[in-house]
This record gives sequence, C-alpha cells and structure tokens, in this order.
Amino acid sequence: MAATGLFGGTFDPVHFGHLRLATELAEAFHLEKVIFIPAGLPYHRGRDAHATSEERLTMLKLATARDARFDVDDRELRRGGNSYTYDTLAEIRAERGPGEPLVFLIGTDSFATIDTWHRWTELFDLAHFAVAVRGDDQNWLAKGPGIFPREAWPRLTLNPRDLQAAPAGKVMTFAMTPLAISSTAMRALAAEAGSLRYLTPDPVVEFIRSRNLYAPARDLREAANPATSR
Repeated sequence: MAATGLFGGTFDPVHFGHLRLATELAEAFHLEKVIFIPAGLPYHRGRDAHATSEERLTMLKLATARDARFDVDDRELRRGGNSYTYDTLAEIRAERGPGEPLVFLIGTDSFATIDTWHRWTELFDLAHFAVAVRGDDQNWLAKGPGIFPREAWPRLTLNPRDLQAAPAGKVMTFAMTPLAISSTAMRALAAEAGSLRYLTPDPVVEFIRSRNLYAPARDLREAANPATSR
C-alpha cells in the first residue's frame, strides 16, 4: 500500500526550503502524497505566529497548488485551542484505516525532544517518523542518533522499505539538501520591504506584498489610518 507523508509546521510563511524538504521526503520514501498540516496553536511554542491562520493557510495553498503530490489539511486551524500532534495523527489514522503507512516528517531538533510531547510513546502506534538531518546540525554530527530519546532507539531503521511494510512504528533519518532559508529571516526581510523573490513561490511573494504581511505594527496602523500619519 502506498504511504502518505505528513508535514506539520507553522509555515509563517511557507518557503522553498519547506517545499524542497517535502519533495525529498516523497522521493526518499516513495510517498504517494505529502500533506502539509499548518499548526493551530502548538502547545509547546505559544502564540508566536505572525500571519493569521487564514493567511498561512492561503499561502500554503498557493505554494502547493502546482504539485499534484502535495495537499493541505487545515484540521488544526479548525480545531482551535492547543494543538497536539497525537490528536492530529489519531484523527488521520481513524480516517485512513489501520493499514496505510503514515510517515510524519520531523527535524532532528524536534525529534530529540519528542519525549516532552503529549502522549509521545503512543505516537509510534499511529505513524512512522522520518527525521530530516541538516548538514550543519552540529548536535547530530557530534552524537548522531544518541541525541534521540533512548526509548526510540529500537525503532531506528536504515531500510526505507520498513516504512512501507508496516503502517507505523519505525524511525528513519535522511539527509536533506541544505537550503539556508528560514521563515524568521523572511519575516525580517519583509518588515524592511526587502524582496522575497526566489525564497518562496511567486504567488506567495505577491500575497505577502499585497497584504503588507510582516510589516511593523506601526506601519500597519498608519496604513489603516492614513489621516493620522506624519
């Protein structure tokens, strides 16, 4: 049975690093689909989104529209309240049945602290985990899989076929192409009216520009009340 990839994140904004990572995930694990899941309110991150939920969702749809392998799932935005990965995976597993392999994409930094996540040991009953390793990850270069919780070690595999052969339960790392693009840097660039061209698809660039997203709050207030501008 073809496997499905799941890629969660704030995507504030989405950029080519996200899209390239999803592409490499699909190719490495022979995935039929990669579903982007924009986070509502991640309980461990707090209210740190800068664009609204609707704006982040729109940007994701614009960015993924031309790739048939990509889809967007807005369940966490609709759910409201704190967002737990366990709840999302449990819902998707219930919808797709017990047999379909699900592969959840995660970075080494996040997987290293997965033992702090809500009901974390039960996550492996719901999905596999594909752990993306950056080439400049010094913690990984120093310790390798030793940075992961010890309870996860028996689940590690070097064979991608293991993720096709079972619906859930395995952990596999893969090297990602290093692209020095971050949402944080993009927001800072947009705040200074810098160009975002070639950092994210053109429809997303235009959406950010047309909405004046990530502009300083003062500028937004002045744009809304031009008579008070000085």
